[in-house]
Amino acid sequence: MSEDLRFEVEMFLSKVKLLGWKESNAQTDMDRLEIRQNLFFILREDMVYSLQKILSGSYFVNDSFPDLSPIHREILAILKELGNFHHPHPGRDYSRISLLESWFQGLSKTWTFNLQRVVDTFQIYRWKLYSFAQERPFTYQNPGQVIQRILSPESSGLNFAQIYEAEVLLRKNFQFFLLRKIGAENRLKYLISAEILGVESDSLIQTLHNVISSRFEQLLDIRQLEHEHTLKEKLDLEKEFRQAEKIQKKSLRADLPGPDEKVRIEILYKPVLPVGGDFYTVRRISGTEYGIFIADISGHGIGAALFFNTLKSSFEKNSAYWERPGKLLRKVNDEVYGKLNDNFITGIYIYLNVKKKILKYANAGHNKGIIFNHKEDRNKLRFLSPGGKVLGIFPKMDYKEREFKLKEEDRIAIFTDGIPETHGPNQIMLGDREFYRWLIAKKRKKEKTTLRRLSKGSKET
Repeated sequence: MSEDLRFEVEMFLSKVKLLGWKESNAQTDMDRLEIRQNLFFILREDMVYSLQKILSGSYFVNDSFPDLSPIHREILAILKELGNFHHPHPGRDYSRISLLESWFQGLSKTWTFNLQRVVDTFQIYRWKLYSFAQERPFTYQNPGQVIQRILSPESSGLNFAQIYEAEVLLRKNFQFFLLRKIGAENRLKYLISAEILGVESDSLIQTLHNVISSRFEQLLDIRQLEHEHTLKEKLDLEKEFRQAEKIQKKSLRADLPGPDEKVRIEILYKPVLPVGGDFYTVRRISGTEYGIFIADISGHGIGAALFFNTLKSSFEKNSAYWERPGKLLRKVNDEVYGKLNDNFITGIYIYLNVKKKILKYANAGHNKGIIFNHKEDRNKLRFLSPGGKVLGIFPKMDYKEREFKLKEEDRIAIFTDGIPETHGPNQIMLGDREFYRWLIAKKRKKEKTTLRRLSKGSKET
């Protein structure tokens, strides 16, 4: 009979003997306690040898393994904990590869070790040692303590998968070590030792699964709370936005002429955000005189809306200059200068005298206004071009005032950059030229006003 076959037969007979041996509970408990103590002594001897080898400065694991001299103090403390108070013997031979060292060598094939990872991995080995001991240090009372400590933010040397990998390899290596050490002498003792080893290893792995499950539940709870908090903040913010929108819209005053008057003023106000920096106002100066101001505060949303009332207050304060566009913009610029942080304002102001049929305007870096007439055969555009720089950036600016004589059926269009920058369903921007072309096109009979055409056209562009 070959050696391999004899070994397998002996192992089989030992397993059969083990089944019968388990029927005697008192003997089983006594023998298991003795075997567990023997496993503890084996690992303690291996650990003491490994730690003294490290302290001696002998070659350990491989060339890429980190320098462990920064933790020599901790290593001495562990040796004392294990009842060993001796420093490495100068002449001792440390060429033997211990179980601990071979385990690190196996892990280093797929891991890159740093000092923290060595320390955390070493805790798994220490738990394996103390799992067979009757008395354990306070920090190694149960596997959950060890896993939580390794996964704590202060450590973070290993993750869940690496702890599992390290434990499986340690179990495999230790079982093979036991096979060589006691398997040839006492097959039954080896089988019991391997079974005890398996139970302890399964316990650690089960604890690891429990910790993973618990952390996932905690993470889900945290994410749920964060989601609920974010949703509440979003709803509160939307509520505040709606309130701010109502307040801002009430601030946009428009004294529109009645149906029997010779002039009609129409307004289209469709902000992208509930609140922003688009400002307009129409003021009746006298029975036949109107002041029309449209402005655009740079930026979007709340950032631009913060300066909305600054602009409005300045305009209201300078009502004495509503008939003089150039002077008005100069006064407004002087008052908002230095108050807008990094923002600025573009704007155009029109003074309209319906009785005299004249229009005066001043433009502070705003989009060109347009005068056009659908009754003319050749619908020639007249532009209300900029005559000054934007408001709020440069002090003591002058704004050129221009005047136009108006004819019957003349139409005036002033707008912010939101109109020419409108995108249609095909994501193509309208642009200035296309907007001018569209604006002067003859309206259809069913379309009563230009603004209705504009509102409808911006959706179909």
